[in-house]
Amino acid sequence: PPAPRLASTSSTVTGGAAAGGGFFDLPPPVDSSSSTYALKPIPSPPPPAADPSTDSAREPKRMRTGGGSTSSSSSSSSSLDGGRTRSSVVEAAPPAAQASAGASGPAVPVVVVDTQEAGIRLVHALLACAEAVQQENFTAAEALVKQIPMLASSQGGAMRKVAAYFGEALARRVYRFRPAPDSSLLDAAFADLLHAHFYESCPYLKFAHFTANQAILEAFAGCRRVHVVDFGIKQGMQWPALLQALALRPGGPPSFRLTGVGPPQPDETDALQQVGWKLAQFAHTIRVDFQYRGLVAATLADLEPFMLQPDGEDTDDEPEVIAVNSVFELHRLLAQPGALEKVLGTVRAVRPRIVTVVEQEANHNSGSFLDRFTESLHYYSTMFDSLEGAGSGNSAAEASPAPAGTDQV
Repeated sequence: PPAPRLASTSSTVTGGAAAGGGFFDLPPPVDSSSSTYALKPIPSPPPPAADPSTDSAREPKRMRTGGGSTSSSSSSSSSLDGGRTRSSVVEAAPPAAQASAGASGPAVPVVVVDTQEAGIRLVHALLACAEAVQQENFTAAEALVKQIPMLASSQGGAMRKVAAYFGEALARRVYRFRPAPDSSLLDAAFADLLHAHFYESCPYLKFAHFTANQAILEAFAGCRRVHVVDFGIKQGMQWPALLQALALRPGGPPSFRLTGVGPPQPDETDALQQVGWKLAQFAHTIRVDFQYRGLVAATLADLEPFMLQPDGEDTDDEPEVIAVNSVFELHRLLAQPGALEKVLGTVRAVRPRIVTVVEQEANHNSGSFLDRFTESLHYYSTMFDSLEGAGSGNSAAEASPAPAGTDQV
């Protein structure tokens, strides 16, 4: 018969066609620490009345309940004899009896996985494998790199993703496999899409842009002609907020000129011009006098001071106030000897009122292989943890490709 409904809080599980569309009321949780929570023997049904002489003749055939038939929980067994069923109950044996009885039956292995311990072993395996690669001990590195996927499978969330990416990078080192970079149209569009999702889901870039814009806005106070040089404009996500703040400035917005610097596109499209059109439309909507120029440069060291000056003669009595903005761009120059010094000289030549620089406190370009690997692992673990914890960051973390630092591993 169906179980009676319980007065306590219950969870309803709706079944499908096979379940008949019914529901089940779950019983309240049982406190396992209570002394009353114990296994009780199931009472046997009384045997049917029979002839005493027949029972005495069949008494030796009754089931024995000792020896190897002891189990860790109460169970009932029955024997069929002469059309009559006899039942006996085996109650849980004490620990001593279980230990003595274990030799007679096969042992059942029980595997308990401690995710915290497996996570520590995973990090140690990654670092040990990186150290073996640095010492060119590829035999030990190969043995370690085979353990990383198994240890990573016991983790969840951000750690599992980061370990998978870095394990793949180590495997490429061990097996000397370096795929050629793919510069197809789909990859360029996909990279832009991922950057947009990352910007929406992660607070780091938004906070950097907000802080830089606030400093530029204060430097432009009272100026009628302003000029911003952006060393890495990308999709231009930083500047709508500054344009809107200038539009709301008491006394009216100034004349705003923006010079955006970006790398050449693999598909040879003028991506910088498209960014300029979008910003120009937005500036026209909020009634800001806006001018834009895009500069394509493979590296910032290719820039010259005259490229950042106005196209025509400056006939206005009020000079143009310049701000130079660099977000995650200057660290790329460290791998080029003399490039950073040349860029800083170009910046001094244009005489800006303010220079805003945003960089990450990470050392991915210098030091030994093990030092760079450890720094990158720590950096991207923190980054993916923040994406995993954000409300909308899960989709971005799932869709994100291998971190940029792993292709340098």
